[in-house]
Amino acid sequence: MGFLSRDSRGFALSLDLLLAIIPLTLILGFVTADMDNLMYQMEDTVFRGSMDRSAFDTLNTLLETSGEPTNWEVTGNANVTGLAIYDTKNGPQEGTLSTGKLAALSQDNVQTLVGGYNYYFKVTRIDNNQIIKSLGNNSYTSANDVVRVERVAIYTESLVVSSAKDLRRFTGTPITYTSPPNPFPTDQFYLATFDYYVLIVNQGYNSADVNINGNDVVDQHDFRGQATRFVNITKKIDPSALKDGATLQDNIITVRGNSNPGDTLDIYIIQVPKGTAPENINVDTIIPKKVRAELFVWNRGA
Repeated sequence: MGFLSRDSRGFALSLDLLLAIIPLTLILGFVTADMDNLMYQMEDTVFRGSMDRSAFDTLNTLLETSGEPTNWEVTGNANVTGLAIYDTKNGPQEGTLSTGKLAALSQDNVQTLVGGYNYYFKVTRIDNNQIIKSLGNNSYTSANDVVRVERVAIYTESLVVSSAKDLRRFTGTPITYTSPPNPFPTDQFYLATFDYYVLIVNQGYNSADVNINGNDVVDQHDFRGQATRFVNITKKIDPSALKDGATLQDNIITVRGNSNPGDTLDIYIIQVPKGTAPENINVDTIIPKKVRAELFVWNRGA
């Protein structure tokens, strides 16, 4: 067996090195050529993760907290905005939307939570797809990359702030009722944000008077004898009959009815977002309903 000369061994070593370097050079070339794309994908992944987090955190804050302060819808100044009904004993009622908070929710409130992204927020009744509230930019359908999050919640469209049920006459003597219906509070902010109605579920009464703070808001002229003995009556309360001070004050209610013994009457004082159509105030709308809360978030300029 022969032996390689020193020159031959040197040539073989150079050839081995060359063969090893060629694949490495090709790999480095491919990596360099694709580096811009890799960096773009990395940036896109980080950006999408931030947008996802913003969307989820925003909707969780809105639906699971009552905000800070918890009565921000009264003060008109929210450090943190939340929509959950606040119970003084049990805290925020997660997933149960406050009629007052949802009505007071502004575009800026949500934008503060979302941060530097475009957004569109809407709350829709599940049973009939009626949009209860919508805020933001609804052009998300033309955006390239949109994060959508959805939650189901409970919402009462017409909030009962005071009521008296099954008011019944057992004798021929008229009876005056008060507490119930219990007093309910209003102030300047409430009257600027909400309308108030009386809803009467009549089961036989010939007439009734509903008085708030000494003002007759429903009287015998709103009844039409036999024609309304078993008909529900809805009437808007004139804001001038309600307390409109700088702080919340109670409105006192009294009810006096005229009917045959055994007839009954239910009285509801209803609070609704200002501008709500009277035909939307009925026994059905005071029952809590399931709603769908949706939030769409996407990059500005996308």
